Amino acid sequence: MEEKKDGQTRLKLEELFAEIEDILEQMDDKEISLEKSFLLYEEGMKKLKQCNDKIDQVEKKMQVISEQGLEEF
Repeated sequence: MEEKKDGQTRLKLEELFAEIEDILEQMDDKEISLEKSFLLYEEGMKKLKQCNDKIDQVEKKMQVISEQGLEEF
């Protein structure tokens, strides 16, 4: 886990993927209620958004690094 400036913790990408996998396993249960399925779906979508946000941040950093590298040549 990473520490945010405001004291809250953020999950690493790998941890988010693991939690999404757990959610998918729970949703695979044939005995799960429809209400629980919707709650898990909502939670999974939030975690997917967090993953996308983290990947976007990395892409932006990589682009900056790449542009800086090109300027040096």
